Amino acid sequence: MISVESYKRPETIAEALKLLKTGKFGIIAGGTDVIPQMRHTPARSLLDIGKLGLDFVRENDNTVEIGAAATHSQIQNNPLIQRFLPLLSTACGLVGSWQIRNRGTIGGNIVNASPCADSAPALLIYDTKVVLLSSQGRRSVNLSEFIKKPYLTVLTAKDLVHSFVCQKGDDSAGNSFIKLGRRQAVNISRMTIAVSLVRDDSNKITMAKIAVGSVFPTPTRISELENKLIGQIVSKELFDETADLAADLMIKASGVRWSTPYKKPVLIGLMRRALVGASGIKEIPA
Repeated sequence: MISVESYKRPETIAEALKLLKTGKFGIIAGGTDVIPQMRHTPARSLLDIGKLGLDFVRENDNTVEIGAAATHSQIQNNPLIQRFLPLLSTACGLVGSWQIRNRGTIGGNIVNASPCADSAPALLIYDTKVVLLSSQGRRSVNLSEFIKKPYLTVLTAKDLVHSFVCQKGDDSAGNSFIKLGRRQAVNISRMTIAVSLVRDDSNKITMAKIAVGSVFPTPTRISELENKLIGQIVSKELFDETADLAADLMIKASGVRWSTPYKKPVLIGLMRRALVGASGIKEIPA
């Protein structure tokens, strides 16, 4: 049974911040994470942000800003996202089922801080900053620092996630997003990989960004892989070595666990596939 102590639905951000200042409210938007969690937690006071106008997507000079209450479906189908943040459009299109995509929000997906949050690796590729509001003012936190550990963020009870500011992707980049799950419908990720590569006319890699979910305790950009690729000529050997390094880093971070015999070869295989896909080269030289 779900119990709610009180429910407020403010119509302005100022009103919402005033309520949050009391420290008594938990925030609800789409409810796809909050409602199931409430079945197993004590009664809570809820603050619904559905009337605050936080479902926007807007373009600035070098960035795209996404309101925290934008749904996965809105993000998947938004022309600005498709043009400038294509990995995020793809990722949001793979979240759960169409019902969840129509209700669930990008803010909820990140604030929940699950290691398997589908949108997180894509957001990391675009060097995203999380914009937070409180009665004390406005501040921005790098997404890489926002999630501290599984299911824990830097948020306080008085904070409101306002938006996500993403750097526009490189127009010349090749992109690949791979999600592995146990089934094809209402799918929870077992592993996600996002890769963005730029190569010159000689097939030398000039830019590489790689982020993963459900590989480390939190969604992570892997700078070691990026540094290995930049300045190198695309080859099968390079991609094989990079995929092997990804597996080594996973084991170094988490140790050998019961799932390692499964996850290690899967990560190697998916990382190779993602690198090949982002390279845009059908026949990778040996």
